[in-house]
Amino acid sequence: MKIVSPPQSLSMGELVKLVVEKVQLGAIPSATDKKGRYLHWDKIRHLEVPEAFDSIEQYWHFLQFSRTGQQKILPFTEAFSYVLTDDIQKNIHQIDSNMHGSVESKNIGNNKDRYIIRSLMDEAISSSQLEGAATTRKVARDMLRHNKAPEDYSQRMIYNNYQAINFINEHKHDDLTPKLILELHKIVTDNAIDNPDDAGRFRQDDDINVVDMGTGSILHHPPEYQSLPDRMKVLCNFANGNTPNYFVHPIIRAIIVHFTLAYDHPFADGNGRTTRALFYWVILKNNYWLFQYITLSTYIKKAQGQYGESFLMVESDNFDLTYFINSQLKFINQAIKGLFDYVDKKQQEQQQATELLNVYLSDGKLNSRQAMLIQHSIKHLGKFIQLKGIKYLKILAMQPLN
Repeated sequence: MKIVSPPQSLSMGELVKLVVEKVQLGAIPSATDKKGRYLHWDKIRHLEVPEAFDSIEQYWHFLQFSRTGQQKILPFTEAFSYVLTDDIQKNIHQIDSNMHGSVESKNIGNNKDRYIIRSLMDEAISSSQLEGAATTRKVARDMLRHNKAPEDYSQRMIYNNYQAINFINEHKHDDLTPKLILELHKIVTDNAIDNPDDAGRFRQDDDINVVDMGTGSILHHPPEYQSLPDRMKVLCNFANGNTPNYFVHPIIRAIIVHFTLAYDHPFADGNGRTTRALFYWVILKNNYWLFQYITLSTYIKKAQGQYGESFLMVESDNFDLTYFINSQLKFINQAIKGLFDYVDKKQQEQQQATELLNVYLSDGKLNSRQAMLIQHSIKHLGKFIQLKGIKYLKILAMQPLN
């Protein structure tokens, strides 16, 4: 994975001269291209040179000037920043809207436990597979559904992730602290880390790099391990909403926590799993309960190249987090759509089953008692019901998790 870094910056005098000249020629300062896209130089360099500019490099410098004036600086050592573009605001509005009207219309609440269990399983599986867990989704679901002991390293990773997500849900109203981050990491890496002593503690050296799995080239050098305790305090203050002194939308805040922990890479192993789990922590802490039902890692896994590229774009362009925020908002909206598609599918299946039941009842193939039993099973998939003379009957007519 490789992207081309932006051209060397101009001096302030050169930049101001360029901007004044191009504005006089009719160019309008904007953080995005004419299609509203917030593009990195690696993409900009392939565009046709816009009118009023002599080269694509000139256009890039003009864009950079426009972005600098709109940047929101964040309280981290590297002075991470982002631009609140129209596209970002539109995506956040769409997510907020889905949190209310769309969710209510889907009637998810009637099947709350069923959908939460499904999402917990899928998030645990996909997040672990992103880190190299090699097992099928069917096998993993069977293990989690029936609470089986993990049989190998891959299953252990998935089992741990499942426990971690449950842990987050239990502590979602607590303030995030370095201690809780370590506790979460310990859960994630239990019997799933090369050195058991590294579970639940920050790394003890700088012998760690993020590498391209395809080429082996180093993509990122994490900060020195001695700085990690202080960096985690800054991260927790930000995650808890204590900084900065201006409003940061909770979804953007959670995305920034995701990026920052990944950038710090505070653990010898298990950074990715812990990072994605902490995203859920921040988002649920801010009452975005819809995220209990979505499986973000499933969509990241489908586009791992884009996921990795968004990290590289940030680091190669003066720590501009806008690229990563845009990427994550895309994954979030895909995950929400995936949830709604799944709910629609299951509700259609229930409707079809009910219609078929009515046909059998009208044809005399079932009596009213049998129909009531089957109707109950359709509405309460996977549940036990108690009947007179029978201790328990497991409803197996339809599986609750496909």
